[in-house]
Amino acid sequence: FDRPDTPSPQIQLLSNGRYHVMITNAGSGYSRWNDIAVTRWREDGTCDNRGTFCYLRDVKTGEFWSVAHQPTLRHTKSFQAVFSESRAEFHCQNRGYDSHTEIVVSLEDDIELRRTRVTNRAFSGRTLEVTSFAEVVLAPSAGDDLHPAFSNLFVQTEILPERQAILCTRRPRSDDERPLWMFHMMAARGIAAEVSYETDRQRFIGRGRTVADPEALSGANASLSGTDGSVLDPVVAVRNRVFIEAEQSVIIDIISGVAESRAAALQLIEKYHNRHLADRVFDIVWTHSQVLLRQLNASEADAQLYNRLAGSVVYANASLRADAGVLAKNVKGQSGLWGYSISGDLPIVLLQIEDGANINLVRQLLQAHAYWRLKGLSV
Repeated sequence: FDRPDTPSPQIQLLSNGRYHVMITNAGSGYSRWNDIAVTRWREDGTCDNRGTFCYLRDVKTGEFWSVAHQPTLRHTKSFQAVFSESRAEFHCQNRGYDSHTEIVVSLEDDIELRRTRVTNRAFSGRTLEVTSFAEVVLAPSAGDDLHPAFSNLFVQTEILPERQAILCTRRPRSDDERPLWMFHMMAARGIAAEVSYETDRQRFIGRGRTVADPEALSGANASLSGTDGSVLDPVVAVRNRVFIEAEQSVIIDIISGVAESRAAALQLIEKYHNRHLADRVFDIVWTHSQVLLRQLNASEADAQLYNRLAGSVVYANASLRADAGVLAKNVKGQSGLWGYSISGDLPIVLLQIEDGANINLVRQLLQAHAYWRLKGLSV
């Protein structure tokens, strides 16, 4: 995709069967673990400004942008989003920097790895700030949609400067509840970097501002505040300040994941500080994607088609709705579906054929349904 502002968002689904990531061609999307929302997201085809983001800021000029179109909405010199079965990629050229971001989900652990390679095309060295940002949920998305402010009250954050990471968990509301642990870390590969942290959304974005122009990127503060604990509106944000020589590159890995205990989360943090183990995630994800397609008897072209169809499941698509006259004739509510063993709680994809010669369309949609299930999309 050579433009981020398509009439409707185009999406790519990434999953290992437990940890699910959805990415749009603008760079927004969600992260989920089974039926638990890891980061906050809302279905909004117009603003579409929720997800895990990465900002780039030139320290000398104070100009900033993002590795994808969201959240800063800056139009760059060139832009390209590339979706394949195993990963999502974003290529961007802006203000003398080239950035290439790859996003994958590990098959071995419940983590997502976002690797950004930034190249300085100027004739002299420059200092760059790389800042990550995501809103933390760690709860079923339906409950968070209804009462986000109440949901936020139970999230606890902890900064681990010696591991260059942030830990988050949700305080249990009953003795039976087992808390889930989330971690978020940034690793600058092969270079020394100044690192700072933030877990308070108000301090990061500021009063009257948005994620497109947060106070943390205004240039007033070189470092993030380092606030953690029981914050009113929890986020995870890590900043690395790096120096890039002329015509040289730096690699920044942003890794987020979940574990069922604090000890397991710490083990994952230690594991992915190792560059070789992080590289392994990219090495095996393509092979697994080909095995998955072979199991479904599908091709790469089929997978791309199913992702395009999934875009109309995840985001409301007015072009696929029935005519207003047809909708007006309906006199039943959701309970009218129950007699057909359909709850109505999930999105519904309806295919109608009038000739048995088109039965292959039915087979193809059943294959798409199996593909979506494997990618964590329930319809």
